[in-house]
Amino acid sequence: MARPADVNPGETRKRIHEAAFRLFGRFGYDGVSMTRVATESGVTKAALYWHFESKETLYVDAMRQLVSVFETHVFEAVAREDDPVERIFAMFSGLEQLVEDPRLAEGIAGFWLKPSTADVAHATAVQDDFEAGAAEAIETLLDNARDTGALGVEGSTHDMARAFIALMEAIVLPLGHRSARDHRRLVRVLAHIFFQAHARAPELAARAARSLES
Repeated sequence: MARPADVNPGETRKRIHEAAFRLFGRFGYDGVSMTRVATESGVTKAALYWHFESKETLYVDAMRQLVSVFETHVFEAVAREDDPVERIFAMFSGLEQLVEDPRLAEGIAGFWLKPSTADVAHATAVQDDFEAGAAEAIETLLDNARDTGALGVEGSTHDMARAFIALMEAIVLPLGHRSARDHRRLVRVLAHIFFQAHARAPELAARAARSLES
């Protein structure tokens, strides 16, 4: 295929990135056509297929963008803290900040809709690998906080970490429909419940409570 005329291929690819992510996030894989992506991107279908050879390739790219959002707001924030307890607070704070990311403004629930019109194993693998890595990171975080005596977590931190991932997904699925204020309050309620249940030092639960009250 001859390359379509494009004076700024980098900008074209960026527009395709943004449009595809927004559309897949709202409608899922089955609800989005390449024609719709081209229209929303303001490019021709020929230009679209020059940058992305198939809808499946484009979907993998969008899934990687989704993973990047969580890594940037949540796990990079966690990594900047040294203290295990501060890392937990940073995780909850990162979940609050997700609502401010403009890429998520119209919602991302579509990424959890199981496609039925194509095999998207590569995209599913991206999501599965991220969830497994995130669960492992949270498990380590909980273990470290317990080892320092800050938390009195009983039972398997592996199971608790997996529960955290499920809660994270449940929190972000309504993005685009829930107000920013309600989103932040929900995250703070969960933080308060967590520290109230597991913190050995009362001031940790009190700190979470102050955040909730603010």
